[in-house]
Amino acid sequence: MSQDTLETRVMRLEQQMHLLIGDRTAIEPAPDDWKQTVGMFRGDEIVREMIEHARRVREEERTRLRDGPENRPE
Repeated sequence: MSQDTLETRVMRLEQQMHLLIGDRTAIEPAPDDWKQTVGMFRGDEIVREMIEHARRVREEERTRLRDGPENRPE
């Protein structure tokens, strides 16, 4: 395969990628894009478990910090 052919193939690939994904850095999210994600994990058992675990960790940390400096993590 000649160098010209490789360069041509790379140029064509770059053009196709640009058509597929465009210039993502130029896209500004709409002000209300966040609304599309609200509720998307409703009823998801794994997400519920993650939230519950995080709540327990935060509560344990609060308890440790309330008990005094001798129980604080280093």
